[in-house]
Amino acid sequence: MYRSIDSSGITLDIWLRKKRDKQAAYAFFKRLIKQFGEPKVLVTDKAPSLSSAFNQLHSEGLFSKTEHRTNKYLNNIIEQDHRSIKKRHKLYQSIRTASSTIKGIETIHALYKISQRDKSLFGFSVIHEMNTLMSI
Repeated sequence: MYRSIDSSGITLDIWLRKKRDKQAAYAFFKRLIKQFGEPKVLVTDKAPSLSSAFNQLHSEGLFSKTEHRTNKYLNNIIEQDHRSIKKRHKLYQSIRTASSTIKGIETIHALYKISQRDKSLFGFSVIHEMNTLMSI
């Protein structure tokens, strides 16, 4: 699973893949650049596939002004953000059910984070937020 979070803790994108290889990391980075532009700093864990994909994109002219950091402790925001998902990872029957479940959990979590950031946590209702999203 790939996840991107901005400096204020808002989840930008989530991508669930069967393999965590260079090709998947490359595609995720390209997707992020296309949607959000080039970041100033990119913090990842020390997985070799991420560094390899970053270097390949850097050689292609992308991430030219981006600093890539792989320090273990800088990654804490991302690790804490998906701890609820890590608890459930062995319960999924297939990649399809995992994807559907994670999308639902992440949608609710994103709505919760937005309401928490706006200081309107009192009165937060999952049903109300979902109805508003679906315009019901």
